[in-house]
Amino acid sequence: MTHAVRADAADRGPAGPSGRGPAGLCGRDHERGLLDGLLAGAREGRGGAAALLGEAGSGKTALLDRCASAAADGARLLRCTGVQSEASLPYAGLQVLLRGALDRVRSLPERQLLALRAVIAPDDAPAGDRFLVGAATLGLLDELAAERPVVVLVDDAHWLDLETVDALLFAARRLGMGRVAMVFAAHEDWAAVDGAPGLPTLHLGPLTDEEGTALLAGRAPDLHPAVSSRILGLAQGNPLALIELVGALTAAQRDGSEPLDAREIAVLPASWRVRRIFDERIRALPAPTRLLLTVAAADDTGDVALVMSAGERVGAAAGDLAPAEAADLVRVSGRRLVFRHPLVRAAAYQGAMLVERTAAHRALAEAAPAAGDVGRRAWHLAAATIGYDEEVAAELERSAELFRSRGGRAAVAAAYRRAARLTEDQEARSRRLAAASAAAAEAGQAELAGTLADEAGPVSSPPAIARLASVRAALEHGHGRAESARLLLVEATSEVTAHRPAMGAWLLFESAAMAWEAPDPVAAARDTRARTAGLDFGGHPVHRGAAGVLDTLAGDPVSGATAIREFAEYVVRTRHERSLTDQVRLHGWDMLLGEYRTVHDEAVALERECRAEGAVGVLPRVLLRLARLRLFLGRHRDAYTTAVEGLEIACDTGQRHLAAMLSGVLAVLAALDGEGPGSAEGPGGADGPGGRGRPGSGEGFVGRPGHDLCPDVAPNPIWLTRAQGLRDLGLGRYDRALQRFAALTGGPHRHLMVSVHSLPDQMEAAVRIDRAADAGPAAERFTRWARTTGTAWAAAVDLRCRALLADDDAEAEEFYERALAAHEGDGRPFEEARTRLLYGEWLRRAKRRAAAQEALTVALESFERMPAAAWADRARTELRAVGAAPAARAAGVDLVGRLTAQELRVVRLAATGLSNRDIGARLFLSPRTVGYHLSNAYPKLGVTSRAALGALDLG
Repeated sequence: MTHAVRADAADRGPAGPSGRGPAGLCGRDHERGLLDGLLAGAREGRGGAAALLGEAGSGKTALLDRCASAAADGARLLRCTGVQSEASLPYAGLQVLLRGALDRVRSLPERQLLALRAVIAPDDAPAGDRFLVGAATLGLLDELAAERPVVVLVDDAHWLDLETVDALLFAARRLGMGRVAMVFAAHEDWAAVDGAPGLPTLHLGPLTDEEGTALLAGRAPDLHPAVSSRILGLAQGNPLALIELVGALTAAQRDGSEPLDAREIAVLPASWRVRRIFDERIRALPAPTRLLLTVAAADDTGDVALVMSAGERVGAAAGDLAPAEAADLVRVSGRRLVFRHPLVRAAAYQGAMLVERTAAHRALAEAAPAAGDVGRRAWHLAAATIGYDEEVAAELERSAELFRSRGGRAAVAAAYRRAARLTEDQEARSRRLAAASAAAAEAGQAELAGTLADEAGPVSSPPAIARLASVRAALEHGHGRAESARLLLVEATSEVTAHRPAMGAWLLFESAAMAWEAPDPVAAARDTRARTAGLDFGGHPVHRGAAGVLDTLAGDPVSGATAIREFAEYVVRTRHERSLTDQVRLHGWDMLLGEYRTVHDEAVALERECRAEGAVGVLPRVLLRLARLRLFLGRHRDAYTTAVEGLEIACDTGQRHLAAMLSGVLAVLAALDGEGPGSAEGPGGADGPGGRGRPGSGEGFVGRPGHDLCPDVAPNPIWLTRAQGLRDLGLGRYDRALQRFAALTGGPHRHLMVSVHSLPDQMEAAVRIDRAADAGPAAERFTRWARTTGTAWAAAVDLRCRALLADDDAEAEEFYERALAAHEGDGRPFEEARTRLLYGEWLRRAKRRAAAQEALTVALESFERMPAAAWADRARTELRAVGAAPAARAAGVDLVGRLTAQELRVVRLAATGLSNRDIGARLFLSPRTVGYHLSNAYPKLGVTSRAALGALDLG
């Protein structure tokens, strides 16, 4: 099997399959209207994309041809078509699509330039993150659109390689205000568009009988009505089938004097009937022409010179192509050989005998080195090989590592898998299948990864054992079976550690992380410790980290805290010795100790590195961590803008589990602002192209979950429960709040930080309704945790809890005063403001109105700055109760609150002096979209230029 994209250059005209005008466009009024609007929007500076889905012959290509015809009037056309085997060659589609624009690559930011150049004109340079390639593609399209609108047409997108699909979809969803329109045409079950928000999908169903009759009347006006009715029945509303079936009729069959071919069986799908017509046309060709078509169908480049060179090796000459052109099966356009339709290619390849197909691949392998493509040569050799062949398998393995350097994880998996098929030695075969399984998992192909892991069977080498265990555990975890994943990793740890202590330490660390998510984390941690107690890890620092996590879960917080702290220091100290992905994976465990400011600063450094390297796929995990940290630190607006950006990128990169976590953060922020978590509304609705959500409208912000970018991603249920509890607490619904917090702190997730944070809230809700039996245990648990970690903010909150539980006024006042003193400089303004609010309420009840007014006023100002509208309302109510009128907020004070989340990110970067291009590179937006957001932000901020931003307080 080959791996290809067929180039349909910009010179392809709007003719239908037979060159007699667009086919399949009788009807399709809705689709034509939407595509016309898409193209018009691009001309006016409103970029957009759409996907056309339907069965073969449903008119997708005809609609693309119509777009191409419209683009001929002043737009630049970029076009390609995928073929089945392209998925095995990384970035093959992008190479075909963008090779004519290489001269503009130099204008991109350096990191994007290197990434795109590495995949369009591959050399020894690594391609990097495939989503960075998508950002670079977006930047390149925006550059091209500066001259004239750009129309990108991708036919048979379901046959594109995974890397090209990821890059193009990432760009398509972030076109923003560029003058770019992108249209994909694919089979109706193309999985890439499932749950892909921001990409409108048009499903092309069958034509109605009226539309089919009109199409036949235009093609064959002399067709007898009975014959027309018969053709309509056979075609089943498929436009290409209508055209080809009527085109295959003799004159006598058209006028009804001769019956239709009895071989047409009504139960066959319409596309199969068309395929049979193409089969018959190919069989009628001379033998050398059929061989040449087989070579062309096996080729993945469309390069006429390469096809002819390989054709000579099977006995065909250049002149043998003419009969196929005369039969309207292929055509030559410049240096490209283009099949009339994908079904023609399928008929030419699959209709050939096995010996003819293998001969074609062998000829292409011999011709491939002349083109300098080692990977393609290896694939053709594999396709030409029947049985075992270690030499070809080894060449495939070398090509797999070449693909890895170009960022082609799916191609790595395919190459290793094919190499395993050619391998006779069982151990070598299992090793290659293990490598294929790991690569498939990295590419997000979970089902394939599991299949390959099962095929690998038992392995004996420690690296293969560890690799398969990690893959199988990840698959189990992905299906919600963390306990099963833990057991797999513990078993592998026992097998590997004696031979590879460091490898065993990493497996133990993975198993400890799975224990953290097990249904019974305490039992899981104790079981892991018991099963691995006799293993010697050679003092590896990662073992120390695993031990800390297990000790914490198993009920030894003091020992666990010491080990985790040592491990965190090791991770930071050695961070440059490992990949950025591993840095992110290992960072942040000291959050368990409440060390939020330290972890935050380290996460900021990781964020900068992700942006500098263009690690788009890793960035959402870092942004999730930062959003949580900023929430814990009381920096609500920053937490919101961080979470929104993380959610956007997580959705754009298909990381739905991270999207759910980020939606959970937004749910908590919504609750703090008095909004209902889980409402049907998005967090502020659309935010303009290239960025959605809003941090506010002058008073607080609307941070509801259910973000419009991922409308079908629900917030993480644990965080949603906390959000609902906080909202109930803020609105004074203490019974409901107590129930929700008790479910968090007493259930299987009681060890999570979100649960630990809920203990003081649970205690406060219980005190409000005189439930001392619930308040005391929660306060005691938090006290133990606060003393173990030794953080100032935890000590302050603990003192606040003790003030609420105090038996007499003197004791309560002492605890409140000590709590406020402990809050000074702890970097937790929300918790400090809550302490002041509770103290102010206590002072009011003690009839000390002046002191109460002072405490409540400070609390109100803090809540308004964050913002935390629900708590601000409580403070206002208390101020009115002491006879003080809350001061109205000064108009224009909160400039930041006027901006959308994306506008705030953009203006903050612009205020540092960065250009639109540099800002776009950091935020993975087009420079034109950056300019759009700046132009919207200026009037909101009362400025007219970038230079004035530096004088504003932008938080």
